[in-house]
Amino acid sequence: MTSMKPNNSDKNSSLNLRLPSKKAAKSVAKKTAPSKKILYSIVHAIPGRIRFRIPLLAKDPEYANQLKLVIESDTKVTNVRANPKAASIVINYQVGGISDNQMREHLIGLIQTAQNVVLPKEVTTKSIIGAIFDALINLIDSTRKINQARNVIVYRRVRTDVWERILSTSRSIIKRLKSATMFILPNKRWRLRGNGEVKSPPLQLQPVREVKAV
Repeated sequence: MTSMKPNNSDKNSSLNLRLPSKKAAKSVAKKTAPSKKILYSIVHAIPGRIRFRIPLLAKDPEYANQLKLVIESDTKVTNVRANPKAASIVINYQVGGISDNQMREHLIGLIQTAQNVVLPKEVTTKSIIGAIFDALINLIDSTRKINQARNVIVYRRVRTDVWERILSTSRSIIKRLKSATMFILPNKRWRLRGNGEVKSPPLQLQPVREVKAV
């Protein structure tokens, strides 16, 4: 009997089927990579109020915004005061229904998971108005180019006609109006909802056992 030896192409094809690509390996590594543990300490705690010291607050402004947004979205929390420079955050919460230890563990869980929250995009009044003015200016510039191209085709030279004067004057007026509006307009901020919605882990409520005095 004659034996058939596999050629190099068969070996390569078998290797390609078994081994994942580099891009696939990287994507899997990103998905399975655990979040870093956030260091914290409890500075002060009384029923209804707790103060944490978190060194990352002073180093990472994005995490500070994430943590404040997550904790403020909790229904049991009544007030949040963050001080990134001091790396501390003070949280006031409703007393009753759950024990202080349960609430403390819940807040510690939020401290660890806040880094995975996607912050909603923030827009300002000036950015919206500025975008509108910029769109008008771009529209005028495009119209001027079309008019100039028409003049070259018809007259075989670039000439300043009525439309060119009107468009040029309009562009100057809009630019001045934009500068004046951006100077006077208050810079009000909004957060866009959508993919940036905060979903904090639900707080598991457990009945508090009453301790009878002996």
